[in-house]
Amino acid sequence: MNVLVTGAAGFIGSYIARNLIGSGVNVVGIDNFNDYYLRSCKEFNIDLINKHAGNPISSNSDVIQVYEVLSGYYPSNGGPKGEFHFYEGDVRDFAFLESVFSAHKIDKVIHLAAMAGVPLSEKKPRLYTEVNVDGTVNLLNLSVQHSVSRFVFGSSSSVYGNREDRKVTEEDDISKPASVYGASKVAGEVLSHSFYKMFGLSIMIVRIFGPIYGPLQRPYGMFHQRAINFVHNNKELQIYGKKGLDTAKDSTYIDDEVNGIIACLNCDYDFEVFNIGTSYPLPIRTWIDSIEKAFNKKALYKVVTIDKGDVVSSASIEKAQKMLTYNPLMDMYEGVRRQVEIFKLMPKWYQEMEV
Repeated sequence: MNVLVTGAAGFIGSYIARNLIGSGVNVVGIDNFNDYYLRSCKEFNIDLINKHAGNPISSNSDVIQVYEVLSGYYPSNGGPKGEFHFYEGDVRDFAFLESVFSAHKIDKVIHLAAMAGVPLSEKKPRLYTEVNVDGTVNLLNLSVQHSVSRFVFGSSSSVYGNREDRKVTEEDDISKPASVYGASKVAGEVLSHSFYKMFGLSIMIVRIFGPIYGPLQRPYGMFHQRAINFVHNNKELQIYGKKGLDTAKDSTYIDDEVNGIIACLNCDYDFEVFNIGTSYPLPIRTWIDSIEKAFNKKALYKVVTIDKGDVVSSASIEKAQKMLTYNPLMDMYEGVRRQVEIFKLMPKWYQEMEV
């Protein structure tokens, strides 16, 4: 089976790719290496995927060292691994996408490529609609043309807007998102549903509840990675959020999120929407405490101006638990311990980069 993973060089996409390859599935990955954060971070992720698939990589000792430690977190099933083919390109480029679909018989698609983050969407709204809406339409269109059997759309908890710590269900209203980013994800969901209705394309919508954390977390705009960087470099961290240190959000470990997405890829439903999170929001003070314990070192921080654009919601995951047997397992203290362990193995440019 060949699975197309868009955004394959990103944090979640690279974990998805390695998971599928380890299960014997062939992965076709695409990414445009957008400058939202350093290209070298994404190239490192691609090297890790290539290493996992048995493809050649640069003689980078850091990649090999990190790969060996990461592999220790996952027991091998001993079976054959899938292949990995990677293409650099943009989901807005229909001709590029068409060439990828034509070069490989794509059986299923996991669409994660997107402009991420709320703050930048306020400054560049057109970019967000071009990538997150137009790019999604391109992939939906080609999936119909090439008889793809399953399309998984990576949506976001941002579609719910601010729900003031209330657990949201998949049936809640999503017509009033609080950001351009959230609105672009709502548009992607609506378009996905229309392709299911009009063309019979089987679609699963995954509403991702983050921040998603874990080793090699996206370095820009993610609290855990920023805090780890600042503790390592003895810098003072600024805390935002509607309630300061008591601001609590679902913060899902990468393996739990990946397991939920893979369950959506392989389930037997025709069209469904699933919240994939923890349903157990933890306050920022717990996030900081877990990082301090992992480093055995106190963090320097102060609470600054409350972020008015911050949205707070927690996932009800009862539907995913019942229909997908989804069950998030990772304890944050262990998840952060792993994230810090890998961070310490990374090269100096990674440890000291601006986040």
